[in-house]
Amino acid sequence: MENPAPIFRIYRPNWAWRTFAILFLGFALAFVIAMLEGLVSGRSEPKPMELAIGVVLFIAGVGMAVLLFTTVVCFTQDTIEKRNLLGIISLPLNGIRGRREYVVRGDEGGGTPYLRLVPDDDRLPTLDFAKNYSFDDAFFRWSYGLRDLDAEDKHVHKDSNFGLV
Repeated sequence: MENPAPIFRIYRPNWAWRTFAILFLGFALAFVIAMLEGLVSGRSEPKPMELAIGVVLFIAGVGMAVLLFTTVVCFTQDTIEKRNLLGIISLPLNGIRGRREYVVRGDEGGGTPYLRLVPDDDRLPTLDFAKNYSFDDAFFRWSYGLRDLDAEDKHVHKDSNFGLV
């Protein structure tokens, strides 16, 4: 490989996403506190549906904040790992066949770009992560030095006999 991996580096989600998670959590917490304060003071009637929505938003905010503050992409001497509270997914550097890039589109037309590291052995995990990490130039030089499997797919002629009898 002409571009060596950025060994012993740790990449975290960028601060824009972390800030969003904190603001979302704060909004949900303020909503729940306002609802409970109204109930305790007797100024409002119990509204179970609104309280349930507030609690669900709060739980989602906690989950988002925890994941964004604990998820990291790590390079060790011989592996790349995606770590979070749910576990570690590790892929040996010498077991990477290539990379793919894709975008997950939202309803509003925007999208989140992802990078997928494809292993050369089916027994190894595929690593997928959004490009919202604070990657440096060393990471991008390394990742763009991997085989571009999307570009290779465009050049492969694929015959299709679908529908032919």
